[in-house]
Amino acid sequence: MRLRVGEPFDRERLDEALRDLYATELFADVQILGADTGDIVIQVRENPVINRIILEGNKRIKDEKINPEIRLAPRQIFTRSRARADVARILELYRRQGRFAASVEPKIVQLDQNRVDVVFEINEGDKSKIRQINIIGNDHFSDHDLRSEMATKRSSTFSFLGSGDVYDPDRLAFDQQKLRQFYLTQGYADFRVISAVAELTPDRRDFIITYVIEEGERYKFGAPKVESQIRDFSSDRLTKLLPMKEGDWFNAKQAEDTITSLNESAGLFGYAFADVRVDYARDAEKHTMTPTFLVAESPRVYVERIDINGNTNTRDKVIRREFRLAEGDPFNSIRVKRSRDRIQSLGYFQDNLASKSAPPASSSSPPASRASNASWSTSRSASATSWARARRSAPASTIPAIRSRSSWASPSLISSTATSRSVSTSTGAIIRASTSPATAIATPPTAR
Repeated sequence: MRLRVGEPFDRERLDEALRDLYATELFADVQILGADTGDIVIQVRENPVINRIILEGNKRIKDEKINPEIRLAPRQIFTRSRARADVARILELYRRQGRFAASVEPKIVQLDQNRVDVVFEINEGDKSKIRQINIIGNDHFSDHDLRSEMATKRSSTFSFLGSGDVYDPDRLAFDQQKLRQFYLTQGYADFRVISAVAELTPDRRDFIITYVIEEGERYKFGAPKVESQIRDFSSDRLTKLLPMKEGDWFNAKQAEDTITSLNESAGLFGYAFADVRVDYARDAEKHTMTPTFLVAESPRVYVERIDINGNTNTRDKVIRREFRLAEGDPFNSIRVKRSRDRIQSLGYFQDNLASKSAPPASSSSPPASRASNASWSTSRSASATSWARARRSAPASTIPAIRSRSSWASPSLISSTATSRSVSTSTGAIIRASTSPATAIATPPTAR
């Protein structure tokens, strides 16, 4: 407060003093008297001290989940602004569960010695359902066809069997991706979602979702081809084996599956880290997308050594005899999958088996001759891990880092779903085998 004895004052300075005192949030009421005589008397009533916090009416969300969101606490000064902030946080908890009709009313119970009990009376309400899903701009597909691709469903008689009819902002964003993927498989390479709006009805019980989309023109495949820099891969022969043909409707998923197939085929010949990508040549006038699958040159990988660690359930030879790879064999992705399946069929381990690749423990050898380590690991209460070292046929120092990717001619196309692999030739890489046949995900480790 800036009022001082002996200084002149006016109504503006008195109002400023009131604002300063209320801003401290220590007082429930402030009055300034004696403005006419010059003998200023300031009367204040302090905010009460909180005795305890009480929650009433909450059944769907327990106290243990609500209490961490409440900033008011016993033995603190009660302020209305903090109470309003706590109400907003409690309502946000219920909105995350789809209960947009929930309401919270804070009340105080006066006690002696200027203490209060703070009571949050909660009316949870029902979950807000999806009343209607409107789609604007779809000329080639019906609303029913597009709604069937979405995870969000309209509320119906049997909707209690699932949660798809409950509004979820994350599910709304997921549905937009599903729409894009659907149109890209049907040849609409320029498709985009202009807007997606969820409107809450006045009674706060239902949502009406409206999508505004732009389909764009439908494209066909041009003459696809493969350009391979690997000697074991004939470009002409692979081109003849491509599933898409000139004149077929464009299908982005088919192109991604082709990348995966080429990666798997490279793995059969020992090229575990083949770099495969696709480039598109778009012809807007003829409405064609001409894909070119590029298979970059990469070194062959050989198995150097197989170790088994962490096996406490059976003898090592029981696991070792299930491997379809031996030291010195070229890397073969089908044999890696076969080995994994045979280990899982033993019944000792769970269904997730990982394949890893890392540099050897000793780094005293020069970079040009350093090999990388590959490993298979199984998961169980007592884990068993099998390790294998893989080495390349070319000097590691001359091979650049490689990763699989697909490049699109338009940003509207979906991102690559093909399994990516990478390797750092000087430090090795970590490879985790997925459940799909002969695929691997590679993550480069930290540099030595």
